[in-house]
Amino acid sequence: MAFFPTLQTVFLLALMHVSTCRISKGSFENLIYPVESINVSIRSDEQCLDIEWAVPPHAYTWNLAMIFQIEISRTTSNNTVENKNYTTTLKSNKILQWCWHSALPLECTSHFVRIRSMVDDERFPESRIWSSWSQWAKLKGQDSSGQFVIFPADITYAEEGSNVTFCCISRTDNEKIKFFYEAISVQGIKLSPRTTMFEVNNVSFVREHGSNAFCELNSDIEGVVLYVGVLEEPKDFSCQTRDLQTLNCTWDPGRDTLLPENLPSRYSLFEWFSQKKDDCVHRNWCTWQLAPDMQDTYNFTLMAENKIGKRRTSIFFNVTQRVQPKFVGEISIENVSATEATLTWEIIPNQKNLSFLCQIEVYHDGKRIEYNTSNSEFTLRRLQPYAAHSAQVRCCTAYHFWKWSEWKSKSFTTKEAAPSGALNIWRIVEPVSGGYNVKIFWKPLPTCQTNGKILNYSIAMEALGKVPKVVDTFFSEPESNGTEKIIDQLPYQISVAVINSVGSSTPSVIVVSEDTGKSLQSIKEDRVNGTGDEIYISWKPDPQSEGYVVDWCNYPRDAICNLQWEKFSSNTTSAIIRSAAFQSGVRYNFRIYGLSTKHEAYLLEKKTGYTKELALDCKPEVTVDNLASTSLTLTWKDKCAEEPQYGFFKGYHIYVKPEAKGSCDSETEKLLFSDNIMGCMYTVSDPKQKTFTVKKLQPNSPYSFEVKAYTGGGDSLGSLIKVTTGTHENTHLMMTIIFPMAFFSLLLIIALNLKIQWVKEKCFPDIPDPYKSSVLSLMKFKGNIHQTILNTNDCTPDTIEVVNKPEISKALGSRTLLVENEIITPAYLSLLPTEKDALDSQPCICFENLTYHQATSDSGSCSQNQMMPTNPTRSVEPSEHLLKVEKDYLGSLGNTPAGEEASLNYVSQLAPTISGDKGNSSPNLSEPAHCSEYKMQMVMPTGVARSLPPEGDRPISITSLD
Repeated sequence: MAFFPTLQTVFLLALMHVSTCRISKGSFENLIYPVESINVSIRSDEQCLDIEWAVPPHAYTWNLAMIFQIEISRTTSNNTVENKNYTTTLKSNKILQWCWHSALPLECTSHFVRIRSMVDDERFPESRIWSSWSQWAKLKGQDSSGQFVIFPADITYAEEGSNVTFCCISRTDNEKIKFFYEAISVQGIKLSPRTTMFEVNNVSFVREHGSNAFCELNSDIEGVVLYVGVLEEPKDFSCQTRDLQTLNCTWDPGRDTLLPENLPSRYSLFEWFSQKKDDCVHRNWCTWQLAPDMQDTYNFTLMAENKIGKRRTSIFFNVTQRVQPKFVGEISIENVSATEATLTWEIIPNQKNLSFLCQIEVYHDGKRIEYNTSNSEFTLRRLQPYAAHSAQVRCCTAYHFWKWSEWKSKSFTTKEAAPSGALNIWRIVEPVSGGYNVKIFWKPLPTCQTNGKILNYSIAMEALGKVPKVVDTFFSEPESNGTEKIIDQLPYQISVAVINSVGSSTPSVIVVSEDTGKSLQSIKEDRVNGTGDEIYISWKPDPQSEGYVVDWCNYPRDAICNLQWEKFSSNTTSAIIRSAAFQSGVRYNFRIYGLSTKHEAYLLEKKTGYTKELALDCKPEVTVDNLASTSLTLTWKDKCAEEPQYGFFKGYHIYVKPEAKGSCDSETEKLLFSDNIMGCMYTVSDPKQKTFTVKKLQPNSPYSFEVKAYTGGGDSLGSLIKVTTGTHENTHLMMTIIFPMAFFSLLLIIALNLKIQWVKEKCFPDIPDPYKSSVLSLMKFKGNIHQTILNTNDCTPDTIEVVNKPEISKALGSRTLLVENEIITPAYLSLLPTEKDALDSQPCICFENLTYHQATSDSGSCSQNQMMPTNPTRSVEPSEHLLKVEKDYLGSLGNTPAGEEASLNYVSQLAPTISGDKGNSSPNLSEPAHCSEYKMQMVMPTGVARSLPPEGDRPISITSLD
């Protein structure tokens, strides 16, 4: 039977070869196949223009690969909207068709389609020539129906964010049509005389029941409902198997479609190798039955579809690499002992071509141990005896890891074993009559060392040095942690062990020697510091110690102290002691022991301290003594040393607060109180001191004082006392001195005020009295040496001042005198008259003395005309002495350089006798008129005298010398 198909195939190949050779030798016109019989229709639900066409029948003989160019026009054949090349291979049983999706509803206007073809076969490369175009195939639209309609006419659907096109058809040509989408007017485009196109861009979801779109023509309205929704491409598409029989595929469908519930999305799986398709019931997962022939490779396409459109995604995989193993039943525990147990389990799929890797985790007392195996059985070792354990297992494929299976767990308890390790023991030795009371304590073994249920504790006491040896053994309850025994003064060795149903632990040994406890009182206790919830302790190393023990009471204030201890190695000399029982304000006492190689313990040091110090619960009562203006003494009483101690009592703080602004000395610490007043704080570091003197206070000022006992935890309570300092001590003495002095000073001022004129005359007279001048006693007189008044005849001028001025010419003119702004020819002025008539005619000669010049000189009785003779024609001859002086002066002028001035000043001091003056011994002198002014008389050249201006109303008396 197989012979005939083979023969048929050979015959066809030979015929094809002959035909090919014939075609190649002929013309190429036979390889042009124009398109025939084009059919065009509409699929309204998809808005698809369905196009079918045919070619001449003999073109199917060669199964030619061909290209068809499809041109689509709208409304008229000249309005091309699509030009598409469609490639296919001709088959005898295959219809040539193509569907064109239009954005504009196809019913809105007419459409025209034409097609041409070209052979695109590699066997005939020279035949690639386009055929002629086919005739236009026309599909009429609804614009010729004569009805007012809108398209799409039924409910339509669109994807959110897309553009939707509508059209409105009028009854007659060129009617005005309005279009609204959700009451918003949209501008249209005229396609034909009766069809107008409207496009709504970027549509969005408005409501679940759809959006409204309608056309308005005159008073008629045609509308349609548009549903806007979402269709996303499925994400995270994945498939796996648990048993190599069923494939489980899952995906993320994305967000909701926003469409009504009666329009859900549909999902389907298509497998390309088997060409099978299954519709999925669920929205996010689906199952697929694997082929019994164990097909390994699969190519799936997941398709999501709803009214909006279609979305698809694909995966390609080997099913043996997508296996997640699964346990069958529970895991089991076998052969359990004190330290071992065997786990077994069963897992699928159990195909021989698959191998698995399993992970085992064992939990005990918060610890985790991990094992790996490729078998379905595993023995656990190094387990804790008499302890609860939990084991869990999970597996995965060994060579192509995909996913772990779920955990499967099992709990079990191992059997008992003999206790391991040794008890941590300690003792307290208290002297009693004839021996010691020994209290033995031990800490329970941890669970990891008891290895079973504790039955009791065995205590053995052996007196060292006795012969024969006697061992006293007794037992304690399993719940106890200590016992006590009275022994004599011999050294004893004490052993303690824990016992369970399997056996006993290693005994712990300690020796109580003869001198135990004798050195407790001789060692000084040192202070240690705490840090909140712990206490740091250090000690000096002891070269003889094999280790150290630190013990303390957790509750030192209670009858049961709850003894605690910690052991340290020989190279440790410090430790941080922690305990949950530690409290602030409680003093804890620590003792450090050394351990010898013979298990003897001896005391090394004692420590005491607080985890945190608190203030003392006491209140000093303060009194004030020795109150002064700048100091006072504070004295207080308290029971701070007798009350319960909450910290180390270090002394007292004395607070000084001035009511007003004050200052602190260098011995104090400045302190700002809560009311922003700067105060002082003194520190008394001796707790036994109960008095203190505060110095450098301000007199007569209010102060507040407070005394508080202090520790490292702060100050205790204090009593506030307010004191005002006294006045200054020297005030009374100063008042005693100041008041009398002020009184006598006042009397003195009054007395001086009454005698002011007398005081003035005695202390600072206006004009010196010549009668009382002491100069008379130093002068030589011509006459009586006892006279007290200087007469003119007795006085010889002895001082002449010569002033040379370059402005005055050497030549001297006639003698002139400037008086009352007039130049008068002067007569000789007798400065020193010798005759009595001269004094009569001129009772007084006034000279100006600059030393005794007074402001009141102008008011004197002397006038300027008194310096001149009464008779202007009368010549007063100068005295012999004066002529000699003038002659000498004129002789000196001859030696004066040309152009310089020579002037002569007579400086004299005369005082006429005043009537009534005491000591007047000259009877020949008449009483002159009263003079109160001195004048200076100058002898100047004539030319200079003429040029001098007057000095106010008083001319200067000048005598010109020729």
